[in-house]
Amino acid sequence: MPIKCQFHLSRTSAVYYTGEQISGTISLAISKKPMQVEGISITLLGLSTTSWHEASNDLPQIEHNDSTGPTEPVQLHFGASKTHVEQTKQLAESLILPPGCMQLGNFAFELPEDVPGTCRLDYGMINYSLQVTLERRSKHAKRFQLRLCIRDRIEFRELTPATVESPTLRLQLPRSVYVPGQRVAYQLKPTIPSRQFSTRLCQCISYESQKPLAKFKKVVRVLNESCYMEDELHLPLTAPIMSRHLGDPIEIVYYLDTHSDCSQPLRLPLFVGTVAPPVDHPKNCASLGFVNFGLSEKELVCSSINQNQLLSHNCFREFSTSSYAKHCENPKLLRKQRKHSKCVMKLSKQCVGYQEKPKVSTPKEALKLFSHIMWH
Repeated sequence: MPIKCQFHLSRTSAVYYTGEQISGTISLAISKKPMQVEGISITLLGLSTTSWHEASNDLPQIEHNDSTGPTEPVQLHFGASKTHVEQTKQLAESLILPPGCMQLGNFAFELPEDVPGTCRLDYGMINYSLQVTLERRSKHAKRFQLRLCIRDRIEFRELTPATVESPTLRLQLPRSVYVPGQRVAYQLKPTIPSRQFSTRLCQCISYESQKPLAKFKKVVRVLNESCYMEDELHLPLTAPIMSRHLGDPIEIVYYLDTHSDCSQPLRLPLFVGTVAPPVDHPKNCASLGFVNFGLSEKELVCSSINQNQLLSHNCFREFSTSSYAKHCENPKLLRKQRKHSKCVMKLSKQCVGYQEKPKVSTPKEALKLFSHIMWH
């Protein structure tokens, strides 16, 4: 039976900071005959999931009689899942939904402050969503989903200069706190003549697996590099915010390292948050840099506004729970379809995320997480 679900949020975009309130209304439109439901609920769900495959040489390889080519090693699937937030509110008890549009009332969820932000990565993702569930007797439940973009609130007020040195080389940073889109300035000071330098801005992501066994997969990506003794490296605007929790399935850190022919490699951690002093005016901390392009908390639409003026987020398709659990396998499926249909498909880069853990509010606390990931 065709059903249309509309999420009316209290702001024009589904972008929120951690610690903010997610509120709005839900409406359903039944196109044909009435529908009997046992209950209607809405859930705020935040999940971190990881998934990747690795060849295993320990398992026996099976070769069939009709095999003509070399056998391939058995692929093991590694993955983990962690629920950061799961809050449910009952919107209606047992009732009959008549044909037409029906308002189900208001909802409000308090988003915890200690949750990671939304992101989609190569081997994992963090997703937040609102899910409306229609429970039916002797039939499968109907579910509708609206994805949310959650921004982790990590604020840095001080520039926090940093220095690391060896007997023959010194690496200096006038500041070590940034937001995506800013430029990372550095300076090298050798004590002996040297001509070969390579300074790299790196992103290190650690993925954790719980099944079939506990394992970590570390992926290091060079975002920018330079061969000059003094330069600025650009931090991409799309770079995800650094992690601030130990023990999450996905942990993200940034660092700057230098290789030269006159010294051992040098490395300094970088702290990437949502708020940091601007690069051009480092002393003016009154105007800070932000990465959240959605509305701020002060720009929320008043609750007394006419609900017809709220932005409607339509959900025409019924949501499948199994497909949500296997989201990391979807990119492979889409790439395979692209070969046959030659269609251009775009994968969303948004992903989610509760568990009480200490905040990273200073670079000193963030340094503990950096050491944990780099030397795990």
